[in-house]
Amino acid sequence: MVTTGNRAENSQIMFFLGKIPQPIEQLLERLQTLSEKLMLSFDEDCISHDFTPQSSILDTFGAEQLGCIRSGSISIVSKGIEVGCLEVGDLVGIGRVFGLPHMEFYAQEDVKVDLIQRDQFVAYINSDPMRQHRWSNYLLTSSVIFQQMLSHFHVRVQVQTPKGFQQVPKGDVIIHEGDYADTVYQLMAGSADVTVNEVTVGEVLNGEIFGAMAVFTGEQRNATVTAREDCQLLAIPKVQFVELIRAQPETAMTLLDNMSRRIKSLNEQVIKQVPQSA
Repeated sequence: MVTTGNRAENSQIMFFLGKIPQPIEQLLERLQTLSEKLMLSFDEDCISHDFTPQSSILDTFGAEQLGCIRSGSISIVSKGIEVGCLEVGDLVGIGRVFGLPHMEFYAQEDVKVDLIQRDQFVAYINSDPMRQHRWSNYLLTSSVIFQQMLSHFHVRVQVQTPKGFQQVPKGDVIIHEGDYADTVYQLMAGSADVTVNEVTVGEVLNGEIFGAMAVFTGEQRNATVTAREDCQLLAIPKVQFVELIRAQPETAMTLLDNMSRRIKSLNEQVIKQVPQSA
């Protein structure tokens, strides 16, 4: 599963803008390790199902089925709000299969999931004391993560991101110079080039927030941003981004850090283009 702000290359849990506290990051790493070890010896016959982008995952599950993600990533949605992301190796549908309240899950991209029968899964866990221990540890760690996150963010506001996750192929333009600005972006994977009048003046790197300056000033976009490689974005409408800044001030610090780095990069570009004195 995945954290926001600094998305690690290994799978983690939950997706928030801003920096996640170190204790929660450690719990996420622990949860991922438990998930990998828990399913390491699972070799039962399973039915694999392919999902297309934006399709609902649980609609395909039977009432007594859960799933293990084999490829792709899945959005976690609560009351219409995207709050997290599951990735390869993560279990999906645990709450529903055991009759508990659950969130909705949607494919972010092409996804393959192994469907596992509940009784088959329970028998697998119960057949080995170490698996029982890891399963209990997995559930306990998940519970502590949610408690820690609720404590950290104080549940002060729910920020809806209706534009949500976007996949942008290499070479596609994300932001056009001169366009009206109504959206802020965070680059969740990949990298992008920043150009002004077709001259490269900087870059956007994994985890950075961009497109905010024109949103705040009300002016047109002053640069073009083009995907240097295949990218994944989180698109946030202006109103929701302002609410996010108010609810999570640490997001503003992330934004200032990003802008400072770009200003330094732009200054370096300008210095290089100034003719050297004879």
